[in-house]
Amino acid sequence: MWWVCVSVFFKRTPQLQPLPHIPVKTAMDREDPYLTSIALLTSDRLVVVDYNNQSVKLVNVVQGKVLHQLEVGNMPSSVCSLPGSRAAVTLPAEKRLIILDCGNQLSIVNTITVHGRCEKVDYSNDHLIVLYTHPSKIEILTMNGGVVKQRDLELSKTYMYNYLSVIADNNVTWIFIYNINESRILRLDEDLQEQQVYPVPDRAKPLCVVAMGENQLLVSDTNYRHWQLDSTMGRWTRLKQAEWLTQADRMAFCHERNVLYYCSVRDAVKRYAIS
Repeated sequence: MWWVCVSVFFKRTPQLQPLPHIPVKTAMDREDPYLTSIALLTSDRLVVVDYNNQSVKLVNVVQGKVLHQLEVGNMPSSVCSLPGSRAAVTLPAEKRLIILDCGNQLSIVNTITVHGRCEKVDYSNDHLIVLYTHPSKIEILTMNGGVVKQRDLELSKTYMYNYLSVIADNNVTWIFIYNINESRILRLDEDLQEQQVYPVPDRAKPLCVVAMGENQLLVSDTNYRHWQLDSTMGRWTRLKQAEWLTQADRMAFCHERNVLYYCSVRDAVKRYAIS
């Protein structure tokens, strides 16, 4: 049912209604928030990673506030939602993944040690998909951390913009990663084999990607532009009607509410209703 949004967002020019931002700065914070990742748990709750405050924050989007905050360790980076009101979070500097219960409060229920700086994480078909930078590789893990598949990647050894996005439907999983050195997006299958390569247009530097529907990605770049990528045809279309997004560093789309949530790093989760 994730694919319902295709007809809403891409088949016609959307009508955009700004909704109030959701502030995420709390009394527990020692520094201004620096949001590095966002994931939807349900239609009314999401989690964000606050890098500066070494925390994950549970947010109620209906009430527009942070419900709970949990300090998780040094430099958390990425979060993805899991079944059963859970989430996985990467701690690259500690080479660990943590699994959180996201009920009324956040709590750590499992810790997984990995072999490398685990920058990004996503989930599909009872497996974790993890992107590393040192060494550059991608792995498919069991929920207990066992390595099912691994592929070495020729990515930069220095800081780079990179992302991991997973589209899963009818037990078919597509994995998208960005190689900044060669300005291309790679599509991998569940065996981590390269299926398609998408050259990036107009010197765009993709910063964030979100699955908006079957074979459809919304890509935000560092030049404040937004693109539709048809992953079947390899066709890029610049969405001029999306200029209102400014620079979206992290995005999540809720088809039930037709709301796009995004973070521009600091202080708040921004959102727009799409009709």
